Order: sequence, then C-alpha cells, then structure tokens
Amino acid sequence: MRTICLTLAAAGFVISAALHLLSFTGWAALAGERTVWALGAAVFLLALVMVARIRRAAAPGRRWGRLALLDWRGMVRSVPPGLRFLLVGAALYAWMNFVLCVMLEVPPAAQAAVTLRMASGHLIFFFLVPLVFFRFVEAGPETERAAGAPSRP
Repeated sequence: MRTICLTLAAAGFVISAALHLLSFTGWAALAGERTVWALGAAVFLLALVMVARIRRAAAPGRRWGRLALLDWRGMVRSVPPGLRFLLVGAALYAWMNFVLCVMLEVPPAAQAAVTLRMASGHLIFFFLVPLVFFRFVEAGPETERAAGAPSRP
C-alpha cells in the first residue's frame, strides 16, 4: 500500500507541476477542469490514507482534557533538513501564487488559465506532502516485516 501511495503522490506531483508550467503558455486550455478535479480527488484520497496511518501508528503526545494531540516532532525529525526547507518553500509559493492570481485582472478568455495556475500551484504542495510522508515518515508494516525477517542469500 505504501508503494502505491508513494507512486500516486509522485505521479500527481509531476502532473501538477506540468500543468502549472502549462498554465503560463497559450496551451492552458488543453487541460480541462476534469484534470484538476481528478488530481484533487487523488490528493484527497492520499490525505485520507495519510491520516489513517498517522492515527493508527502514532501515540498521542499531550492531552488537553479529552483532546489528545499528536507528537509531530518525531515525524518532522525523520524528514531530511533539505526537504523540510523545500516543503516550507512550496507552501509559501502556493500562498504567493494564490494571492497573485486573485489580484490579477484578466479578460474572461484568460480566466481558465489563471484558474489552472491557481489550482495546480496548490496541488504541487498538496502532492509534495504525501510524497515526503510516504517516503520518509511512514515506515509501514511492509518495512517492519522486512526488518524482522532474516536475510536470504
């Protein structure tokens, strides 16, 4: 399951980055709304799998009354420092892209390209988070079984 999610996140990241670059050209109309909706559904499913894995594997760190909070520091420590910087940069880029797209005054004919640019800029970040999670954070039962099993020549 981890490999499938990792592959889906990587493919979604590449497709959303290609769509984002396409939105700066005259060919932005080639990618319709269905592509963005399909990518949005895929990233939503990845987020659901991520949340389910975190809830199943993580022990709560602190409690505020009846509310148990996740100790996220261990997850962040397992991500290499360069990728942490990339995640923060992608989040800032998605926010800046959104603000600039909202501030644009474009004719109705170019509105589809701006909408594609806004959506794909966010999808880049929303696919990058599961990609990093499934690659570095979530070990999963597959790797635990492989670590416990004796090696075979």
